[in-house]
Amino acid sequence: MSQHHSSRYAPWVATLAAACITSAFAVTPAEKPYVGGYTQGSVDTRSQLMLLDDNTFCFTFMGGSLDMLAGGRWKAESNGVRLQEVRQNGAIFPAFGKQLAEQKGSVAFDFHGYSLSNATSAVFATSSDDALPTTMRPLFKAGQNNWSESYKLPPLPAAQVRYFYIGDVEVDANRQPKHLRVMQYRRGDANTLAVGYDQAFGNPPLDLKATLKDNVLHVEGSRFGKRDELPEKVLESIRAACIRPALVPGAKRPAEEGSEEEAQDKAAAALGKVVVRNAPLVPVKTFYLPLAAMQGTPYFPGTDK
Repeated sequence: MSQHHSSRYAPWVATLAAACITSAFAVTPAEKPYVGGYTQGSVDTRSQLMLLDDNTFCFTFMGGSLDMLAGGRWKAESNGVRLQEVRQNGAIFPAFGKQLAEQKGSVAFDFHGYSLSNATSAVFATSSDDALPTTMRPLFKAGQNNWSESYKLPPLPAAQVRYFYIGDVEVDANRQPKHLRVMQYRRGDANTLAVGYDQAFGNPPLDLKATLKDNVLHVEGSRFGKRDELPEKVLESIRAACIRPALVPGAKRPAEEGSEEEAQDKAAAALGKVVVRNAPLVPVKTFYLPLAAMQGTPYFPGTDK
């Protein structure tokens, strides 16, 4: 393998882990020419698509504030191949709560701006009972360009926040808005809540058609990149960091194993201390509202610099 190929896929080598998916060579003669790595890039963005010989794939995109990592399966279909992303279950709007003595009688919300900047027109509401809202206020002003890490609401009376609702505008395959997609959460005993957005679950799963012509991959009719052989170390890294977490329930990426938080917890335990962390909340339900249900002024009107 040339040095050019090794350096191109160097980020994968850095995430090499022992865990990997192994299987017998499974591709058909029609699929075999597709096996390899493809790269597409510009000044500001970089995409990579790796098709493995066990009919699994990994897609990565890096550009601006958007990073994407998706794994799944691929197979021959008509005169090309189809790639279908596989996902484990996860919350589109992860919410974490904890109870603070100084926050007694009121509830505080902290919204993670950097992740929510990737949501399409995020909306929010609270209620004193489980009756679903008919209107939702936008969290941020339309077309906001500059974002802070944290956006905090003034404390709200606890009796008014037995439930809260967070959502966004869901779009169709042509990126046209369809409706509001809303998650309902029960607050429970938590009085301090952190809410963000997980783009890995917010967008529709990848479902792509690709064809190979003169060793160049075309995805959905557009040129993607020329095929490269993938070094064995890169293959192991792709399986560990991308494909295994997508296909195997409970599997973690190497970067998520042995985290700094785990090290802090072990150190605290050795001293007889207990570290209390925010507990994840589980959505009660997902429901949909018409676009016209988004009403009112933004919670955070902000000003672009």
